[in-house]
Amino acid sequence: MMKKPMTTGELFGKILTILKEKDKLPDILDYGLATRHPVPIRTYQFELKHNLAYGDSEGIYLDFWIEYFSGNEKHVNDIGTFKTLKASDEAMHVMAELLADFIIQEDAYINKNLDDFTWEGADVHPIDESGKKISWGYSCNSMEQALKRKEELLKKYPQVAVRDNATRQERKFYR
Repeated sequence: MMKKPMTTGELFGKILTILKEKDKLPDILDYGLATRHPVPIRTYQFELKHNLAYGDSEGIYLDFWIEYFSGNEKHVNDIGTFKTLKASDEAMHVMAELLADFIIQEDAYINKNLDDFTWEGADVHPIDESGKKISWGYSCNSMEQALKRKEELLKKYPQVAVRDNATRQERKFYR
């Protein structure tokens, strides 16, 4: 588990490493660069966006960014860019394959590491009679919402765990 939120640049670097390890980076690439303005990713509830297009003067660019809401405000943060100087139809197909591979690997990585991308709000999980957390739970936007949810769950379950995602502190409550 991470001690601080991963940045947008670190996420690009992580997926780039995975693509290298799986031999999914095309030979035609001139570079793959993470954003110069990384920001912490505090929620897994973001949309990965992309643009695959011919450059203004040469080659093909593949740009990635994330979009998400925090409160009522929409945020857009760059992740990184791939570029090739090639501009043929075949090069566009190769870059489209890289786009698909990036999306697949990013989705798998986020889903495998959801907790590393959960730094806002609070999580609430019921605990059964044997003391084991039930496999499902609730993500709440605030501790106030989490504590209300906890009260509802204590009517059905002997224990409930509430975790503050920012501090990683968890408290157990009993019926």
